[in-house]
Amino acid sequence: MVSVMFGTALYYFYISSEENGSVSDVDEIRPHLYGFPEVDISKTRIKAVYAVPKNKTDFVYADWKSVLEEALGKSKKFHGIQFRGKSALNYDVYPDPVFLLNEAPFYDSNETNFGNPRALINIGEEIEKRIFQEDGDLYSGEFSEFKTGEYSVLTILYEGVGAAGGIIQESEFETPEEIAASIGLDMRHIFVVDIKSVDGFSLLSRSFLTEQETKFYGESLFYHEFAHVLGFPDQYDRYDIMGAGRLKPIEQAYLDRHLLQGVGVIMQ
Repeated sequence: MVSVMFGTALYYFYISSEENGSVSDVDEIRPHLYGFPEVDISKTRIKAVYAVPKNKTDFVYADWKSVLEEALGKSKKFHGIQFRGKSALNYDVYPDPVFLLNEAPFYDSNETNFGNPRALINIGEEIEKRIFQEDGDLYSGEFSEFKTGEYSVLTILYEGVGAAGGIIQESEFETPEEIAASIGLDMRHIFVVDIKSVDGFSLLSRSFLTEQETKFYGESLFYHEFAHVLGFPDQYDRYDIMGAGRLKPIEQAYLDRHLLQGVGVIMQ
């Protein structure tokens, strides 16, 4: 599966195994993926997981579920307000910590300029196999199910380093080089992933939501990474939640008007 990661200008793709029909025209104005008017996001659902590397099981944050649910609840409220009630954001939380099969160095990257996409990919692929696939050791049919018409998202609260998010899209090409050439992007921003159960995924270090120096704006960072799954790019020269506003409490944050125009929430 190839996935595209926006936000930090990274893109994720999964490889197509069969031919797909053409996308039908959009018959009505509705909230849609930024840059992709054919992808409806009027109903969006997050499946949230707390992931802990094998060597950090003694450091599980005791109140992780409350912290995660608070971030999700604030994101839901922020999303509803910013999208003028035109897009509903719902969520489910996996009931137990997911103890990963490998130690932190396997998931982490020395290069964090893009927010540690390696952790997002490696953990995302492991969760795909273990939770979303029926033969997975942590499979839950109830948790893995999405309702018809929902835009599906995996969000990872990580007991480690990183912040990243992006769209997952299918590609007929098999290598980052081919994909980059086909869409005119830098190959360094392209990743091939093996995830087919969700339309996008995001990751945020648990520390952003709990550490003294960051927790007052942690929920803004949480939504910021989720917003990349909706296609929103980073815009650090602006003051909304995709720019400087990500470092403010979410109650003081907003989505820039031109971004809302780009998803069909407000007219040009």
